[in-house]
Amino acid sequence: MSSELRENELTTLKVIAETLNRSNDLHAMLSVVLDRLLEITGLSAGWIFLSESKGEYVCSADSGLPPALEIEEKKPMREGVCWCIEKFWSGRLTSAVNIMECKRLEDSISLKRGDTKGITHHATVPLKAGEETFGLLNVAAPGKIKFTEEELALLSSVAFQIGTAIKRMKLYEAQQHRAEEFVRLDVASRELKKLNDIDTFPEQAAHKIKAIFGFTFAALYIKTNTAESLSVIPEAGEEFTREILTEAEKKRDVVFTEEADQKVAAIPLLSGEDTAGFLLAGRDRSCKIPGEIFSALAGHLTLAMENAKLHKMRQEISVMEERNRLARDLHDSVTQTLFSLSLTAKGAKNIYKHEAEIKETFEDLQQMAQTALAEMRSLIWQLKPPGLEDGVIAALKKYGSNLGMQVHAHVEGVAPIPEKVEETLWRIGQEALNNACKHGDTSNVFADLKLTKENVRLIVKDNGRGFNPEKKFRSAGLTGMIERAEELHGTVKINSGPGIGTEVIAEFPVKGGV
Repeated sequence: MSSELRENELTTLKVIAETLNRSNDLHAMLSVVLDRLLEITGLSAGWIFLSESKGEYVCSADSGLPPALEIEEKKPMREGVCWCIEKFWSGRLTSAVNIMECKRLEDSISLKRGDTKGITHHATVPLKAGEETFGLLNVAAPGKIKFTEEELALLSSVAFQIGTAIKRMKLYEAQQHRAEEFVRLDVASRELKKLNDIDTFPEQAAHKIKAIFGFTFAALYIKTNTAESLSVIPEAGEEFTREILTEAEKKRDVVFTEEADQKVAAIPLLSGEDTAGFLLAGRDRSCKIPGEIFSALAGHLTLAMENAKLHKMRQEISVMEERNRLARDLHDSVTQTLFSLSLTAKGAKNIYKHEAEIKETFEDLQQMAQTALAEMRSLIWQLKPPGLEDGVIAALKKYGSNLGMQVHAHVEGVAPIPEKVEETLWRIGQEALNNACKHGDTSNVFADLKLTKENVRLIVKDNGRGFNPEKKFRSAGLTGMIERAEELHGTVKINSGPGIGTEVIAEFPVKGGV
């Protein structure tokens, strides 16, 4: 190699290196580099194909293309497959190729697309950085059908510089993208902390995550022991959804797959050794989110979900404490006043026992005071449920005794009852006893409790007057029973009829507790 050629080569490499270091915009950088390369080498046309996977490529930069390749917004450079691309995808193009007939130009000539400026061949050099390949550099000139070894060596050096710059830029873009995703993660964390209603948490959390991360969809599924429903991936079946969730739960890690032309991630929400739920997120194929982001998001979701549960528990405790305070106040004030009124009426009745009308008046007054006292005690019991440590049946027997009723009880089976289910059973049984006392005209009630590992069933039956359930089914008390049961995925059935008494059947699934 002459000193002049060597000097030209070094000058070219220096200019290219300086150009590559000026920008972090990949496509802009490639266009500038290509222009400089053609200017220094005296070649007239060049183009760069980038290909990340087999079957996909993009013409990222071009310069000096003949008119035949520029028609219809450079459609010949965007569509179809040529020999250099095919060899690149097959792994046969590993170094600079001296000469290669251009299929795109041949097609342009045969289809008479326009002037090719006398270009028929081009040199092809793979863009590489180590073992990693990014695409091809193609250069050409009119009538040039051969490149010297020195020219190919120079093109190989330039291609190596370009490949190294591409890798640097991709690393830079990946770091920038990673930083942006962590910013989104921070925003998501702060937004999730604001969600305090556990009942609406899944829907609201999924909506916020979808918006913040730009997912095509997001669905949050919280595992419960009483619900069998499952959010389904849009445009995919429930079977597919269950399969990916099962795999995610088994691996206890993020699982990626593809369905309905989108990438799907299933992220288990881990709480200790248990899986509290899952986040299903869809994204288009171009979206690249690091797995660590999904894992961190799962942690934030689990924490926010637990906080929402604790918030609801705090609210329930506050309501219970307020009920207890009101019950104490009623007991210490109104109940004592009614009791004093009853004693006063009794004393006055004894004083005026020989005056018939006055005695009758005080008897009525005493009776009203005793009735009001009994109702007040009943209200206090409703505000402050009796201790259920002895079980629902024991509590119902005691409550029935306060109403002047005898509760005949039967218990079958031994199994723990979740706290919420136990309190709901108590409330339903309480309402059944109230109805029997007020409307049934009976003092005998039968309560049957059956426990299994899967469910619990309470039957409260009286032999009173009964009623037509079709006419009274929407009364506040009966409606309240049904609504309480539905909140815990239970059922309430009411069987009754004139003269045959009333039977209330409440049943709840309790597998694993609530």
